[in-house]
Amino acid sequence: MNDDPCYRSAGESIRAFRAGECSPVDLMRAVLDRAERLAPALNATTAIHADAALAAARAAEARYRAGTARPLEGIPVAIKEETSVAGWRKTIGSFLWDEVPTAHHPMVDKLIAAGAIPHLQTTVPEFCLIGQTLSRRFGVTRNPWNPAITPGGSSGGSGAALAAGMAPLATGSDMAGSIRIPAAMCGVYGFKPPFGRLASAPGEELFAFAVEGPMARTVLDLARMQNVIAGPHPSTYSGMPYVPLPEDPAPIAGVRLGLSFTTGHTALCPDTRRNLERACAALERAGAVIEPVDLVWDGGALAEALIEAIFGIFLDEYLAKLPAERLGEGTPYLRWLMERHCGKRNSITRAAALALELHQELERKLWGRGISALICPTVFTTDIAADLDLARVRQVAIGDTRVDSYLGWVGTPPFNLLSRYPALAAPTGLAANGVPTSLQIVGPAFDDAITFRIAHHFARVTDAGLYQRHFPAC
Repeated sequence: MNDDPCYRSAGESIRAFRAGECSPVDLMRAVLDRAERLAPALNATTAIHADAALAAARAAEARYRAGTARPLEGIPVAIKEETSVAGWRKTIGSFLWDEVPTAHHPMVDKLIAAGAIPHLQTTVPEFCLIGQTLSRRFGVTRNPWNPAITPGGSSGGSGAALAAGMAPLATGSDMAGSIRIPAAMCGVYGFKPPFGRLASAPGEELFAFAVEGPMARTVLDLARMQNVIAGPHPSTYSGMPYVPLPEDPAPIAGVRLGLSFTTGHTALCPDTRRNLERACAALERAGAVIEPVDLVWDGGALAEALIEAIFGIFLDEYLAKLPAERLGEGTPYLRWLMERHCGKRNSITRAAALALELHQELERKLWGRGISALICPTVFTTDIAADLDLARVRQVAIGDTRVDSYLGWVGTPPFNLLSRYPALAAPTGLAANGVPTSLQIVGPAFDDAITFRIAHHFARVTDAGLYQRHFPAC
């Protein structure tokens, strides 16, 4: 077991609680102290709810003594600030939005019912619209592995909190990669479930590109959290029945995996490629059969179609509610995005057509040939500045290649277009700048189990050493 309680997995802490080796109160004090200490340097939290969390930890301690502990009893969980917790202020990173929800998001409801304890809120970019985490309201969130670099976004505060030892579990949401990008940049695991696997927020049942999901430092904790939050909820009609993921999935000997180094993207940093090659070698040691797959996708066109559909379905009307006379208080990239998309003829039609083309291609090249999952990079570079101004800097470099600074450096949007596909980000090692690298495991529609099965055995054989031998400098 890890000597530092802040870096113990949820599973390790639960075993220690049951054995009487430490208590939920001890763990909560440790993560709260760490969050307070690191707040100025990392800026990953918007609020720390210490008193309520300690009271809940004392109640959890009593449950362990009484033998009535629930599956996540006493485990601290960081909550992305856009996710509603009754009584907690919610701004979505903006001076233009301020509310105090009166009900929990279904995911939060399920976490609390399982004994987990929300103890802090994590930073987001304004309205969760970019792959970094910065806003005028909360400032710049920094990566614990290298503070000059972004932790990703929009669940960047959650990724940074996990990497920095502020929590063993965290919530995220994913509209164009917002769970997987920060999971990649922070060296943790993140899962984008198929739409419908989790109950959405009431009123968002038709917004199929965006989902909530779990983030954790270990794949076992990721599965443990997913098993708690998945399935229906009485407040909404979007959550489907759920079969829990097994704790010890079947081996992957003989399982065929498709490998695409770039999915047709124009550039990939050498460190990410090297670590992806090592990851594939580890999967082969576990018995998997790796087969190259030629996917030549236009990432820019796919991302643009996704964003157009997101504005057409939801964001255009959502942002139209903002007070026009106060838009100057918004972060510059918010105004830039609104000028590009708000009030235009945004449509879901192009996204629907492209998603169907992607699915049909994957059916021909993977699923129809007996290949069980796709392996590809989560992000194409680890070198994105924490304070990058998208409204001013329109391109970033990956080696000698210039790419769009908004979504040109990430490989996640195609699998939001394919909204019923599960996609899991897993760490593969470190780059030269100290920032983690990552791969995505993508399964066919609604086959969550194959992504976790592969990730489970990959974690058993990989030698990345994150949070075992290698820890962030903070």
